[in-house]
Amino acid sequence: MLNQLKEEIAILTSEATALSVEDLLPLVELGKMGDLSSKVAFLVAKNSKGNPAAIASEIVKKLKPTKNFSKIEATGPYINFYLSDHAYSEIVSEILAKKENFGKGKKKKGKVIIEFPSVNPNKPWHIGHLRNALLGDSVARILEFDGHAVEKIDYIDDLGLQVAQSLWGFLNFDSNPEGKFDTWLGHQYVGIAKKFEQDKDLVEAVRNVLKSMEEGTDEIAQAGRALAENCVKAQYETSFNFGIYHDALIFESDILRTIFNEGIEYIKKNDAVVLEKEGKNNGCWVVKLSEDFEKEFGKMENPDKVLIRSDGTAVYTGKDVIFHLWKFGKLRNFLYEPFVTQPNGQVAYKSSPTGQPMDFGHAAIAINVIGVEQKYPQRVIVEVLRRLKFSKEAENLHHLSYEHVGLPDEKFSGRKGTWIGFTADELLAEANSRVMEKIKLDTNEDEKKQIAKLVGVAAIKFSFLRTGSEKRITFRWEDALNMEGDSGPYLQYAYVRANGILNKTEEKPKIEKIEFNDHEKKLIRKMAQLSEIVTRSSKERAPHHITQYGLELAADFSSFYTTSPVLVAEDKKTMKNRLAIVMATSIVLKNTLGLLGIECPERM
Repeated sequence: MLNQLKEEIAILTSEATALSVEDLLPLVELGKMGDLSSKVAFLVAKNSKGNPAAIASEIVKKLKPTKNFSKIEATGPYINFYLSDHAYSEIVSEILAKKENFGKGKKKKGKVIIEFPSVNPNKPWHIGHLRNALLGDSVARILEFDGHAVEKIDYIDDLGLQVAQSLWGFLNFDSNPEGKFDTWLGHQYVGIAKKFEQDKDLVEAVRNVLKSMEEGTDEIAQAGRALAENCVKAQYETSFNFGIYHDALIFESDILRTIFNEGIEYIKKNDAVVLEKEGKNNGCWVVKLSEDFEKEFGKMENPDKVLIRSDGTAVYTGKDVIFHLWKFGKLRNFLYEPFVTQPNGQVAYKSSPTGQPMDFGHAAIAINVIGVEQKYPQRVIVEVLRRLKFSKEAENLHHLSYEHVGLPDEKFSGRKGTWIGFTADELLAEANSRVMEKIKLDTNEDEKKQIAKLVGVAAIKFSFLRTGSEKRITFRWEDALNMEGDSGPYLQYAYVRANGILNKTEEKPKIEKIEFNDHEKKLIRKMAQLSEIVTRSSKERAPHHITQYGLELAADFSSFYTTSPVLVAEDKKTMKNRLAIVMATSIVLKNTLGLLGIECPERM
């Protein structure tokens, strides 16, 4: 409805100015004075060299109130439009009709691949990993709601040095896991890392293990893949508890054995990289970075980025370039087989040496949720794609960078074990415990546990997502588990309260044309903005806009039911109208929370 109202304004101002609707539609925005405003006077003034305020006054003289706009007036250079009671009724009617589809965007062309959280498969998720996962999951939900086809990919680095060290420890030190496998393996890794600091001879042993893993032909390689898969399955228990699901997992070992050589040859045969024949990079394939890099990252000691070493192996960024050529459908696909059936009923597939072809990859847009410290290598990938003549793909590769979550006095380190005591599992357990202490409902223990989990997850997700990704989060228990005020549970409670009102009467909500009061109008206007907030959040890949919108919506709902009695309204017609507003609010709150991956309990 909001988009229709904007289009109507564009048409009205087009008729008054003879400018095109296409040029005028972007000039219509939410108004600070009226409900909607047009900046058409600025465009006319630019063309005619006239005074914008005087032009706005002249345009208003040509405009008359319509069925949807009760008043139109100029305030300085802005033309303000005030919604009619008919328009308010239509907005509520649209929400009630569309329900879970209210606010959704039109279907977009092409597929979006979003990669997250890509945690090394030798430790549990700590709260830093959780920020990545929650951010990726919410952005995927927002993109889908905005009309994009979305594919959620998890990259598993099962050939990394950390995994090789853990595998050496598993084969030579302790192979009797206790408890949750990823947590046990993470603790073991901390102990193994200390052994490596004390005994340098072990470095060679790990190199041999890593060599076997990369060659992929012996029992050590098989054990390494099994270790990684078992760890990821344990990590996904955590993922599922937070309602986070994936479509496909791509293992580094399958990249190496399926598309690696093809990718290297593809890079070599283009002008994107050059073979150095002298100097310290002799025999290496490098990309010569442009002056733009020095403007962005400062003076570089060596502006040449090696992608392929002289021995033919690729550095990390080189492998990442190859992976992104696959994402955009430039290399052959992997084979796949089922990895795990997720609680949402969907199967997550894994790349596999033996499996079946599936239609993963072939993205129009790719988004990587990776820490801000990876800004440089991510930009290198974009630059290489551009030089490979994939300018469109380079433009559509986005690094969704985020600042890390840290403790007040130190960073999280897998090797040092500073994550111990701060895993995502421990955070959720603590949240459940705190919520259980607050539940006063006279109900059975199972329902209390179910409510505690929904509310605990909501508190955690909201506290992480309400902070812009560019800002660092200093982890404090009291912040992460906030149950009061501006929090996820506060929005859940608004939803429960709305449904509670509806459940207390047998009267059916029915929206009719009446004279709405200011509190009703403010709430309805806020609900109408959902699609606009979704579009902005999708474009900017920024869930914090959704969290702020949710808080504003809940606050407007609170003002509404405080000032506008529903069940004891002055007459039945008003009561039914207000019940319709309450039902619409319930729908919009649920849709809003769904974009954050937050479920709505029926009772709290």
